[in-house]
Amino acid sequence: MEIRVDVTSYSFLVAVISHLLQMAYGQDIKWDAAYTPSSTPFPGSMKCWTCEEASDNYNCNRWAPDVYCPQGTKYCHTLHRMNGEGGSVMVRKKCAAVEDCTPNTVGCSINTDGSMVCIACCEGNICNPEVPTNHTTAIFATITPYDVGSSSHFNPSVQVLLVTLLAAVLFRHL
Repeated sequence: MEIRVDVTSYSFLVAVISHLLQMAYGQDIKWDAAYTPSSTPFPGSMKCWTCEEASDNYNCNRWAPDVYCPQGTKYCHTLHRMNGEGGSVMVRKKCAAVEDCTPNTVGCSINTDGSMVCIACCEGNICNPEVPTNHTTAIFATITPYDVGSSSHFNPSVQVLLVTLLAAVLFRHL
């Protein structure tokens, strides 16, 4: 009798085991801990490209300090000011709090002199290497849902039932 387990099944099995251990012990199992630096200043800390008033994106990223964002920040915020021909005049990148980055705070605006200012926000570690140059790139990119209050969570007993059913289906096909 030959038993074959493809990569998808293996990944699923690891996820199921991780979830069962999480439910049993009440904490997440960090499978990627070997790849994550242990010297972060606080859990969930992140980094952004940061600069005050660089002449362009190259000079911003070239001289950006490699430091963690302060606690209480969740997004990377990028402001790009361009002249009437679309050339960079000023770039400012920073770590931003939730109130600084919303779907309403991003986008581009054209000034009376023809210059344009574009603002983009993103969530994730060093997610802002580029600058926004138009309405297509001046976006609010998140990993987690923006309206966290509307997310639903399963009851733990429902979770156990679902995991048991999924494991039964998986093992039936092995």
